[in-house]
Amino acid sequence: MGNDVKSTAPAFPGREIILYEIRQALGRTAPGGGSCLVVEGAAGTGKSELLRLAGMHGEASGFGLVAGTAVPLDTGAPFSTLRRVLRENLPARDYALLTDRQTFDPLAPVDRIVEYLRRTTRHRPLLVALDDAHLVDDLTADALRNLIDASASLPVLWILARGASRTPGHAQETIDWLIREGAARHRLEPLSPEAVAEITAELLGACPDDDVLALVARVNGNPFLLNELLVTSLSDGRICVQDGVAVLIDAEPAPAFRQAVVHHLRGLSHECLRILDAVAVLGPRFSIHEAAGLLGRNPVELLPVIGELIAASVLEDEGPCLSFRHPLVREALYDRLSGPTRTALHREAAATLWREGRSAPTFLEHLMLGRRGDGDGLTPAAPHQEARFVPTAGQLAVAARRTAASTAPPSAPSAPYAELMYRTTLRYSAAQVQGLHGQMVAHARAALRIARDHGDRTNRAHHQLWLAIALTASDEFDQAGEILAERCDPSDHVALPWVRPMWHYHRAQLKLAAGRLDDADEDAVEAVRICERLAAPSLAVGPLALRIRVAVHRNELTEANRHVDHASRLSAAASGAALEELSWVTALLHSAENDRESALDTLSRVYSGVPKRPLLLTREPHAGACLVRTAMSAGDSERATAVAEAARLVATRNPTVTSAVAAAAHAEGVLCNDVDRLRAAVSAYRSGPRPLSLAAATEDLALAENDAGARSTAIGLLDEALARYKNHGARGDALRVRKTLRSLAVRRRTRGRDRDLDPVEGPRARWDQLTPSELRVVRLVAQGLTNREVAEKLFLSPHTVDSHLRHSFTKLGVTSRVELTRQVLTHEEIPPAGSG
Repeated sequence: MGNDVKSTAPAFPGREIILYEIRQALGRTAPGGGSCLVVEGAAGTGKSELLRLAGMHGEASGFGLVAGTAVPLDTGAPFSTLRRVLRENLPARDYALLTDRQTFDPLAPVDRIVEYLRRTTRHRPLLVALDDAHLVDDLTADALRNLIDASASLPVLWILARGASRTPGHAQETIDWLIREGAARHRLEPLSPEAVAEITAELLGACPDDDVLALVARVNGNPFLLNELLVTSLSDGRICVQDGVAVLIDAEPAPAFRQAVVHHLRGLSHECLRILDAVAVLGPRFSIHEAAGLLGRNPVELLPVIGELIAASVLEDEGPCLSFRHPLVREALYDRLSGPTRTALHREAAATLWREGRSAPTFLEHLMLGRRGDGDGLTPAAPHQEARFVPTAGQLAVAARRTAASTAPPSAPSAPYAELMYRTTLRYSAAQVQGLHGQMVAHARAALRIARDHGDRTNRAHHQLWLAIALTASDEFDQAGEILAERCDPSDHVALPWVRPMWHYHRAQLKLAAGRLDDADEDAVEAVRICERLAAPSLAVGPLALRIRVAVHRNELTEANRHVDHASRLSAAASGAALEELSWVTALLHSAENDRESALDTLSRVYSGVPKRPLLLTREPHAGACLVRTAMSAGDSERATAVAEAARLVATRNPTVTSAVAAAAHAEGVLCNDVDRLRAAVSAYRSGPRPLSLAAATEDLALAENDAGARSTAIGLLDEALARYKNHGARGDALRVRKTLRSLAVRRRTRGRDRDLDPVEGPRARWDQLTPSELRVVRLVAQGLTNREVAEKLFLSPHTVDSHLRHSFTKLGVTSRVELTRQVLTHEEIPPAGSG
């Protein structure tokens, strides 16, 4: 079959409404009475094609046609646009009469043109169509304003098209003035999928198959990109027509398409194009700080250019990140970079993303693409594809083996510092993804030694954090605590500012693992606050996930949902580990709300990663039993079994780590409702440092014992779990255990703070829900101190005080400080202000 492209019909699928409006305007203009239409749209949305079709409709309706296009060079030459349009559309004699300068008045030609319009329109109406009107010179802009105003009583229809970019200028101001004076304004949005499919069928002369439709969907409804993609793919043999069906042969766009895309951006400033070339290396999404770091610029300096690129619909705002509106545009920009330029930019991107705290796989991708050679055996996905490169555990292991002859961490200073850091980063990442805790510790210590030997104070702090994470995973809480107990001095982390919030975050994780919920929440609050101050909101996803988990333990479900909403808004640029943790804790919240179906859906990302990527189970061993329980409750034994196998794999790789061994037995016990395995889990947890994990395993063992007929044993275990939960402030977990005890016809008398588990027991129960930290805050507030004064007195940040106060308001059901003071007076005697 032939592969010739058919001519576009004089219709424009997806633009029927605006074409109808143009025809209506032509009909109103023909009897006598001028008007003006302004068509706005991003590059490639079809403005020029609309003007062409408007001209065809006008001529078919008996209109005379004057059409022209402004160009970027026009802005510097007076009357350049007007003269060129007149020269291209009028006979030479008329052009000479209209443009001959007889006076010193720069707008004198306007009067002659108005008189010319009067004479011309006596015989037939006139359509004037000017494309890219935002590029006209200043005098032409003034002339347009006067001409359109003066021809209001004549049968003249003016159609002006301008781009979406609203860069300031006299031409833009003139068009805005015309709109304010009554010109109709039409904005071109991306084409609908139905319109794209219709245009595709028209251009190819055949019905497109699903693969072709998937290909054209990548243009995101941009008519120019659609036309160029189809024409070049057809002419290059990448799409063929067989028996009336257009079939996709090769989904990679043709080289001619990429050239057309780059040519399409020629209207942008040189500065915009230079920045686009650079950020294309960063990927489909990036932050302004990452772009500035790559370019060696201050982020504030980039704001005008970023604004221009957003206005031109090249980039779009995605909350904390920017992204390319059309991935195909980014691919074209990336592909036109020379090899050495790409290598250099990837090396700079690696350094930038390291400083910005991006995940290890993302950093490694750029580091390997910026290296000469084969990248240590890793084969990353093409960097211009939408999916980011995420190395599997096996790939990382292969890469780690190829970087040195032995598995011993490098320590010799003979190799360049960057090369040594590359190797240790690769090894540490491989060990972390595979759940090899001992190797994580060894590689972190090696990284510290290398940083110390090279006098790198900043990276030393970073690798101390690595070591603390590895020690926490290995149940070495005392050693990890010693590292994280050191004061996090902001001056130590100027080059790596993300270390500060992550320092608080991982300290919060250690405290949570040790059952110190209040302290963990305070550090997580501080981590979120620093992330917001550093304008790095994506880093806050992990700390917010931790706050969700703490809130679920405390039975503060409204607060937990608020944190979920906050984290979800920031998750677009978060790394895989943070997203997995967010999915898990969100599922915990759904389970606490008895929404098991949502819990299972939320965990789909996590389930798909095990057992090949047991990263979540290495960071939080107790997660294995929770994932198994959620899958089993939905009857999905396949997923439950996969998680139990992953937990056993981590235990096998870490036979001396108590929590890993206990977590594997716990997950297997929940999977099979096996009393012996759950007993083994409880026994192992008893010798470890994780009290909440022990309480959870004890609770599950009690349920299994009861199912086996050992009711009295089950009640004793439930009492033990209840006591542990209460001792650590896990009121939500304690409430669940009390409900289980009631189902066994056991009712324990409650006193003091235990009453918070029963809302029916009145105001005292609500008061007893306050944590010690919250009590200290409300007592001072009741004395009349402001939040800042309370913060100074308790050596807290004002943000932390505000958080405690909000929690207290929620728990006590009050809405003002006056009501709060009444509650304090009811339950306690308030010391006078200023007293100790």
